[in-house]
Amino acid sequence: MNTWKGIGYGCLIYISSINGIDPSLYEAAELDGATKWLQIKNITLPSLVPTIITLTLMNVGRIFYSDFGLFYQVPRNAGMIYSTTNVIDTYVYRGLMEQSNVGMSAAAGFYQSIIGFILVLTANMVVRKISEENALF
Repeated sequence: MNTWKGIGYGCLIYISSINGIDPSLYEAAELDGATKWLQIKNITLPSLVPTIITLTLMNVGRIFYSDFGLFYQVPRNAGMIYSTTNVIDTYVYRGLMEQSNVGMSAAAGFYQSIIGFILVLTANMVVRKISEENALF
């Protein structure tokens, strides 16, 4: 469900990146006799690598986040699926609104943020070892 929700945003980002590629590269490749497949393989995909890496790194940090609206609003604390839909985001919300447990909710949210930050740093280190110019920092 979350993948379908993000497809439109991802398509806009990738289409914008493709539009930013210099058209003279395609013209030169066409003059050299490159087919459309070779143009995609040798021009488009290498030009999209920084965008792919950036979006991947941004999404790595969101691994521990869930779609709050989907997990809280749709099931409405239904008994059979409560254990499945009780994720960190809904736990923090329930802790604040229903149980007034500010300390535990803050700790859970902080834990979620720190783990996401560590994952982004680790993924960026891996990218930096493979290709230093594509790393975010």
